[in-house]
Amino acid sequence: MGKVKKYHLKTVDFTITPADENDLWETEWNIELRSDAERIGTVSFAGEKARGTVPFTIELSESYRNRGYGTEAIRMMVDWAFLHRNVYEVTAVTEHENDKAVHALEKAGFVYRSREGKTEYYSITKQKTSWLGLYVFIGILVGMILAIVLGSAPIGMLLGILICVAIGVGMDASENKARERVTGEKK
Repeated sequence: MGKVKKYHLKTVDFTITPADENDLWETEWNIELRSDAERIGTVSFAGEKARGTVPFTIELSESYRNRGYGTEAIRMMVDWAFLHRNVYEVTAVTEHENDKAVHALEKAGFVYRSREGKTEYYSITKQKTSWLGLYVFIGILVGMILAIVLGSAPIGMLLGILICVAIGVGMDASENKARERVTGEKK
C-alpha cells in the first residue's frame, strides 16, 4: 500500500499535493487531474514572507487554461493559507499583458494593488474575524436558560446577553491585537 498523503486538496476535477510535505511553504504543489493523474500545473508559496504576507504563484499548462482550473486552484490554496494563524494576506505578481492570469486572480478575489513597468501586483486579504454576532446569539440562548433558572425573563436575558457580548468583544479585541502584532498595521 502506498504512503498516505497528509496534505491533499481535491476537487471534482483535480488534486493539489505538495512535492515535499516537510516544507509546505517553500515547495511546489502539483496540480493533477483526478481522472488520470496527469500533472497540469503547479502552485507555490515560495518567496519572501513578511508581516503576515505570503507570495503565491501558479503555473498552468497552456492546454488547461480557460477551464476554471486556475481560479479554483488559487481559491483552494488561499483558503489553505488563511487557515494558518499568522497569514493575513496572499500576494501575486503577473505581467500586465497576461489577461488570463489577471482574470483568474480577480475571479479568485484578488485585488489590483500597483504596477511597476509591465509588472502588476495583486493581493487578497483575510477577512477579520467577528465573534460578536455569534456571542449575541449565544447570549440570547444563555439568557433564556437564566430566565428559567432565576424566574425572571428580563434579568435572565440581560445577564445572558451582557456576559456573552463581553466575551465576544474580548475575543474580537484579542484577534485584532494578534493581527496587529504580525502585520504591524493598526486598524
